[in-house]
Amino acid sequence: MEKLLCAIILSLLPFTGVQAAINPFKPYMPLNRIDYSHNISLPKDATSIAYRPESFAQTSLLPAGLLATSFLFDDYKLDKSIVQLGTLKSPSLKAADYVQFSPAAVLFALKLSGLEGRSDWPRMITAGIISTVLCVSVNQTTKIAVGRERPDGSTRNSYPSGHTATAFVCAQMLHNEYGQTVSPWISVCGYGLAASTGFCRIISDRHWCSDVLGGAALGIFTTQVAYYLTDCIFGEHGLKRPVVVQDIDETTHWKFGLYSDYSIGADVFTSQGYGNPDTKPACSIGIDATWMPWYIGPTLRAGLTQMKWTGSDDIYLPHMGSVADVYTVGAGFDLDIPIISRITLNGQAIAGYSPKTNSYSFLDSGNQPLEWDIPAGMHCYGNLGMTVRTSAFSSISVHGGLDYYDKVWRSFVLGARFNFTF
Repeated sequence: MEKLLCAIILSLLPFTGVQAAINPFKPYMPLNRIDYSHNISLPKDATSIAYRPESFAQTSLLPAGLLATSFLFDDYKLDKSIVQLGTLKSPSLKAADYVQFSPAAVLFALKLSGLEGRSDWPRMITAGIISTVLCVSVNQTTKIAVGRERPDGSTRNSYPSGHTATAFVCAQMLHNEYGQTVSPWISVCGYGLAASTGFCRIISDRHWCSDVLGGAALGIFTTQVAYYLTDCIFGEHGLKRPVVVQDIDETTHWKFGLYSDYSIGADVFTSQGYGNPDTKPACSIGIDATWMPWYIGPTLRAGLTQMKWTGSDDIYLPHMGSVADVYTVGAGFDLDIPIISRITLNGQAIAGYSPKTNSYSFLDSGNQPLEWDIPAGMHCYGNLGMTVRTSAFSSISVHGGLDYYDKVWRSFVLGARFNFTF
């Protein structure tokens, strides 16, 4: 009875977030406050609620945003205009086969070392089995239903990326077990490895950018569903360490984002002899890291842009060819100005460089050669938009901006950024 009364009283408290003092080089300090008001998954008592302070709706917003962005991406037009002849083999193709399981390797290494996470072994294994079964089932069903051709032309099962989905299942489990309970840097490691898996699949021409976003959404969502089902099965049994996160209104924080942009209009500069009048940027994807000591902070960014052919006829890649990608690294600053609770005005300014000159060869419908020459050069970027704090650990930004690649293109973009925040 006392536990029930405690849970009722705490559930009536206003939303305060979860308070913790965070040192980026040490685990979390003990929590002082937990948000009980929106939790519906573990209603038995205050002790069990402490292990999941966020509702299912809150944790579903980020994968829903990833999924929506994957549908909107311009690269759905690419597979209708660039036809691959033959397949591509590259080191990145093989690397993804192993990297996809690396977050799981970190998870089991921590568990075997004796460091307690959120769950004991039976509870964690059950969640892993359910998430794997759900992810594989939905992934294979969707691949068959969509029937999208891969960039290398090998099969018609490109969307969503199974490797990326698997990697994000493992990364989300690592986040749930240790990132939320021991140190957020464990989550950074897991999500970084998962994102690397997706980039390897794009670089090796096995997937389009939207396939990777769809795979990430699938992996995160099915894992969250699995954890809620596991909570229903086990109740309070096997819970070892409660969730600890920072105050949602804390100014100083870190952000690690997966960003995605698609071009809504581009001018390609051909007078200097670069590019092709029917060649334009289609979409971009990458990662960034930001430290926010105040309302403005430094940020680092790395990513790639896929090019598209806008001519009236299809073009063909020769054997061992590849879809054109432009790689960029950069640094700048990120701006976050609070407007109302959970919503901020967000902006970025990035000065970058595309370090590699690339030449791509194609064949037109008349079997005549085409050349795309994309030089190394300055690649600057800026955007302005809104950020919504979806949970204590995540936020979503929607923005519009300008992508300027010196002597190559100027493109207006719309995009989104999916942030792990602590």
